[in-house]
Amino acid sequence: MGSGGGGTSTQYVKSETSNLPAYAQPYYTDLLNRAQANLTTDYQPYQDASGNPIQRIAGFTDQQKQVQQNVLNQQTPGQFQAGSQLAATAGLGALNASQYNPNQFNAQQIGQPNLQQYSMQQPGDVQGGSQNAPQMGTARTGYQPNLNQYQMQGPGNVQGGNVQSQDMQGAQTGYQPDLNYFQMQGPGSFGSTQAQQYMSPYMQNVVDVQKNEAIRDAQKGQLAQNLGSVRQGTYGGARQLLAATERERNLGTQLGNIQAQGTQQAFQNAQQQFNTEQAAQQQAGQQNLSANLQTQQLGTQTGTQTALANLTNEQQSRVNNQAQQFQAQGMNAQQAMQAALANQQAGLTTGQQNLSANLQTQQLGTQTGLQTSLANLSSEQQANVQNQAAQLQQQGLNQQQAMQAALANQQAGLTTGQQNLSAALSTQQLGAQTGLAALQSNQQADLEGQKLGEQSRQFGAQQGLAGLAQANQSAQTLANLGTAQQQSDLAMYGQQQGTAAQQQAMDQSVMSQQYQDFLNQRDYYNQQLQQYSSLLQGVPVAANTNTTQSAPTPGLAQQLVGTGLGAASIYKTFAGA
Repeated sequence: MGSGGGGTSTQYVKSETSNLPAYAQPYYTDLLNRAQANLTTDYQPYQDASGNPIQRIAGFTDQQKQVQQNVLNQQTPGQFQAGSQLAATAGLGALNASQYNPNQFNAQQIGQPNLQQYSMQQPGDVQGGSQNAPQMGTARTGYQPNLNQYQMQGPGNVQGGNVQSQDMQGAQTGYQPDLNYFQMQGPGSFGSTQAQQYMSPYMQNVVDVQKNEAIRDAQKGQLAQNLGSVRQGTYGGARQLLAATERERNLGTQLGNIQAQGTQQAFQNAQQQFNTEQAAQQQAGQQNLSANLQTQQLGTQTGTQTALANLTNEQQSRVNNQAQQFQAQGMNAQQAMQAALANQQAGLTTGQQNLSANLQTQQLGTQTGLQTSLANLSSEQQANVQNQAAQLQQQGLNQQQAMQAALANQQAGLTTGQQNLSAALSTQQLGAQTGLAALQSNQQADLEGQKLGEQSRQFGAQQGLAGLAQANQSAQTLANLGTAQQQSDLAMYGQQQGTAAQQQAMDQSVMSQQYQDFLNQRDYYNQQLQQYSSLLQGVPVAANTNTTQSAPTPGLAQQLVGTGLGAASIYKTFAGA
């Protein structure tokens, strides 16, 4: 490129070199090599040592499955059916009771009095009594000796022993497991006794403190009001008395409310504590029931196995015992034959002696019994004779006194008959007069009785309707109880589900932590490289850059330009080069 004005022609040259410092270059090279090796590594899945995938989501626990099954198996409470039947019975009874038919009143008919024709009866006939002599029975001994015809039995026949093989019975275990029907008791009921047991013993102290504070506030108000009344000059007047009365009434109401609220809160806390303890006891009862059933099942299995083992040993023992019995039976048969011959001779001698003793004993007993019967017969006959004489004497005396009494009664009967006839006629006349008045009164009373009876039937019908209404109310109560029971079961299932969910959440936390540990272990190398890279990036390292430029010497024409060339033009010129 040429230029005028006496300047020289020069070409612009620019060169640049950039290098890392020597102390930093090995670290950057190591970082790039390690990063390249890590990027070519295969993906590492989350699995165990055998190559099986590891579970990351915790499944339902056994308690959650049991609660879900309980909810699925929940049925309609039995109170609903009982309440429906009771309501239907009450409805049908109300329809029948509403069909009320009033009775028809009937007035009693009043008739004429029935008058009788009274006449006095004849006096009774007096007759002499007939005397009958009692028959004396003949005494009998009734003794009949029971004679036995004693005979001596002949000698027993001696026969050879018949050795027979005995049938061996099969051994039996005889094992019968004693099974128990374990049942879990139902939860207890909450009453006043349980409330007193679970209520806080310090409840009344807190209530008393609140009452004292209320009384102290009322006293302050009273003092302020008294001072105000003194300033106004109305102290001791009717207005102050009314205000004090109203304040005392409000104070009493406030104290009663404090006591009632404290007692109610203590009762609710006691009831909540009781329900919590009952739930724990119910759960413990279920666990104990399951443990008892498992223990009983294990005991039954063990007992059956033991009984079968004993059965095998017993059967083997019976086989050995039967073989020994066959051997011993042959020897016993020979000895039994010899013993039978000796016993036959001894039996003949003993039979002769026993026959003689029996005959002598029977003869002595017969003679003694006959003498005793004859003595008893004589005593009985003498007693019969004396008793018959006494009866005849007493019968004659009674007959004489009966004749005298009959004559006196005949005379008294005549007198009494006359008086009774006069009294009967007077009574009939008076009865005819009062009977008519009584019938009229009875007629009025009968009408009044029918009226009262009709009112009683109406009252009974109303009471029946009230009872049916009460039955309908009871049906509603049963339905409410069934609903309450169902809600209580659902609440219990909810609490059980929450408790089981805590176990599931704990299992999930463990699995999530294990997976996070796996990720941390897997990505640890990358994190180290990132930290390594961050350390290098934080070091103030700049590459060394060398730039070389050459420019021509300015000519005269350029020098004449002077200050007309701005700094910007010069910068652009060199930058364009």
